[in-house]
Amino acid sequence: MIKDNPREWSNLLLDTLWAYRTSKRDAIDCTPYELVYGHEVVLPVEVSVSTVRVDGQRHMTSEAYQEAMSIMNLDMEAKRAQALNSLIKQKKLTTESYNKRVRKKSFKVNDLVWKVRLSMGHKDHFYGKWTPQWEGPFRVIKVYSGNSYGLQDMNGDMTRNINSKFIKAYHPTVWEKYAQNIQKSFPEFWEYRQK
Repeated sequence: MIKDNPREWSNLLLDTLWAYRTSKRDAIDCTPYELVYGHEVVLPVEVSVSTVRVDGQRHMTSEAYQEAMSIMNLDMEAKRAQALNSLIKQKKLTTESYNKRVRKKSFKVNDLVWKVRLSMGHKDHFYGKWTPQWEGPFRVIKVYSGNSYGLQDMNGDMTRNINSKFIKAYHPTVWEKYAQNIQKSFPEFWEYRQK
């Protein structure tokens, strides 16, 4: 509808809201209109075609119609409570589903971690798409509440506190392992390299 004429979206808004409010929602097991007014909406088509529901209401007296509406209003509170329970149940299922995929990260003091480079979109001209996304290693020096950590780089400089979603456990790279093996195997070569 809007793709054809995007500037006319404001004219279609009322029709879109009407369609949304009068269509059944799985979460509440009824229409939003029904929760507000206590009965299903009477569509204009039902009036022009003269459906059974509309014909039944036409032949009612005003007292009988008011009595039927008051009975519907008594049932409305129960329907609203049922819709609320359905929403709570669905939210609980969504939370459980989400939490299955979330892995809790926790670190102790003196653990080595990688820290995300906070300029995630930035790419080094030299490395291009191979620009490292993580930097480190850093040492955890303090654990704060709210899953936050105080870090210190290997030179002893402090960094600002950072949330655990921006750090991950440090595992030495292949090159670092290779350098460690050379250092252990040939200590005199390593001392010469350091000079």
